[in-house]
Amino acid sequence: MISLKTQETEGPRSISHGERYVGLLIGAFALLSAFYAVCIATAVLPFNSGSWVVGEEVAMRGWLAYAASAVVHFFAAAALWRGWRGALWLAVFLLVIGLLPAVSGISSAVIDLRVSGIALWGTLIILRSSALYVLMSKD
Repeated sequence: MISLKTQETEGPRSISHGERYVGLLIGAFALLSAFYAVCIATAVLPFNSGSWVVGEEVAMRGWLAYAASAVVHFFAAAALWRGWRGALWLAVFLLVIGLLPAVSGISSAVIDLRVSGIALWGTLIILRSSALYVLMSKD
């Protein structure tokens, strides 16, 4: 007979529906980062056009930063979807890091009274904060 302790420590853990939705959200950020990496590498878009996805400081590094962001986000989404140990904390880390540029983005949008900036950065803050709530309120 297998004990419960053995089942908890081996193999992937079961994940909730909320974690699956967070995995989809992180996967969407991975696709957006990959899209901007391709567009910037082929000079279709300027390098800072996707700064809302990766942050202004990262966007200054060029297309390779977008590609690295896509790889990390894709790995986190796949790991979260499969229920790998540590994927929860990687997802939390990515969501918190993604909140940092959103705070300065919405602050400047409010000061300049840019409605589109307020809507964009506000939506990103709401999405990331609600995803953090789902991940951190797990039983």
